[in-house]
Amino acid sequence: MTSSRSILLTLLALFLLIASYFVLGQTARLPLPSRANVFKRVDLGKGPKYAPGELLVRFKPGTGREAMLSSHAKVGATIKREFKSVPGLHLVKLSTEGNFNRALRAYHKDPNVLYAEPNYIVHIFEEPNDPLFPQQWGLSNTGQQGGTPGADIHAPQAWDITTGSSDVVVATIDTGIDYNHPDLAANIWSAPTSFTQQIAQYTATCPAGSHGFTPAAVGGANPCDPMDLDGHGTHVAGIIGAVGNNGLGVSGVNWNVQLMACSFAYALDTVGDAVYCLDFVKMWKDQGVNIIATNNSWGGTNLYSQALIDAITAQQQDGILFIAAAGNSFQDNDLFPTDPASLFLPNIISVAATDRNDNLVTFSNFGRYSVDLGAPGVDILSTLPGGVYGLDTGTSMSAPFVTGVAALLKAANPSWDWRTIKNQILAGGDTLPALANTVTGKRLNAYGALTCSNSTVATRLQPTMLNTAGAVGAPFILAYLNINCGQPNGPVSVQSSSGGTIPLVDDGTGADQAAGRNLYRPVYSPGAGELHLDFSWRG
Repeated sequence: MTSSRSILLTLLALFLLIASYFVLGQTARLPLPSRANVFKRVDLGKGPKYAPGELLVRFKPGTGREAMLSSHAKVGATIKREFKSVPGLHLVKLSTEGNFNRALRAYHKDPNVLYAEPNYIVHIFEEPNDPLFPQQWGLSNTGQQGGTPGADIHAPQAWDITTGSSDVVVATIDTGIDYNHPDLAANIWSAPTSFTQQIAQYTATCPAGSHGFTPAAVGGANPCDPMDLDGHGTHVAGIIGAVGNNGLGVSGVNWNVQLMACSFAYALDTVGDAVYCLDFVKMWKDQGVNIIATNNSWGGTNLYSQALIDAITAQQQDGILFIAAAGNSFQDNDLFPTDPASLFLPNIISVAATDRNDNLVTFSNFGRYSVDLGAPGVDILSTLPGGVYGLDTGTSMSAPFVTGVAALLKAANPSWDWRTIKNQILAGGDTLPALANTVTGKRLNAYGALTCSNSTVATRLQPTMLNTAGAVGAPFILAYLNINCGQPNGPVSVQSSSGGTIPLVDDGTGADQAAGRNLYRPVYSPGAGELHLDFSWRG
């Protein structure tokens, strides 16, 4: 992207992100787990940044197969995986890990190569250590445990409209799901037919009825079995779609929904594995499965990846929202991007964490131009492996609230596409002073998203700083969000300091990535006398 972003990413490599994980098993009618108190600390700033000896290489359109194989042979690389959703993208393994930098340079000089990058390691967003109490205040806050009544997503009011639909599918890209959990089993997606997936040098054939996939299966694990061995993914799944009104345990945002699992980020999984999960999701969407969103409670501060951008863009082209946790590193994502949440792509919704008093939680990342809204993220009660329940804290828990609401919107309005659903979510929230440093300044409101009427969001997204400096003729992006609930809120133009008027378009051409999403975005090249621009946005 821009040189300034490259500088930021270099600085981020020096930043130590420390997070923690705390689970307390609680029970409604099922027994406590034996690991009732588990504490795990993960320092994301230490250890390897990318998988040793692995590169993601994408070739330019029109490059023949023989030319691709020749490029790999020159650096001693073999193809480990190919991706259908991103044509020409290969995950390769070098025969000698010591040749990593030399191979990267060789690919960059190769005229057939579009880009080559390390296969960065990613992590689930672990949670800070906070006191936990077993109440679902995020769905309905009555003031329990010192909370503020109404500081929630207003789920009961939304459930008067819809409790979800088994025709709607949500994919969790996480550590898997305990698909046998009594509060999840009825809502678990099952493959309608058998399917094959390529893993390294062999083909995995999975039977009909499989509940997802595990692209990084190791140690003899079954890649067709996305069983959760960690707990993070099961907790996320319960927030989205634990069965409601069944006399057991907890209720998800959706009482009825299908939960697809791609088991990922259990240990040192990589961007390549994330792309594989997105590839898997897109495969089923292309076969007619009604997938509206993926939940992504993972990421990092040093993994800017063009391959991941391409894969998320392919999701957008298939009508799939990519809902991402903003991160738990106490930082401004405008200055220190946490990807994939900070990527400026139209189908991403980036989510911060709020507490039971509608405050932005101190651990939560934020960003006036990069984090869209907040959702409950402290002491969230949900499902855990083994038929039990527990409390987790973090933006990992905030994102699935938004994913659940996206599925509710699709259930109530089957004709709505990802653009309308995203904009209804952004415009339908409750405005909070504590969220002033987010794009919308709002906390998620499920009922508000379903019933949104005459609620506008009009705000600049790019550039992130006014008085923008740049060389004459050097292009940069202008972007402005202008919506009234799910609908456009009129044309937008920019008045420069020199008196010129710049119309912003929403037609899917040029730098505008998707028509009709009400985010207006041209590339602008300043002329003489416009090295410093003071923009007056006009809607």
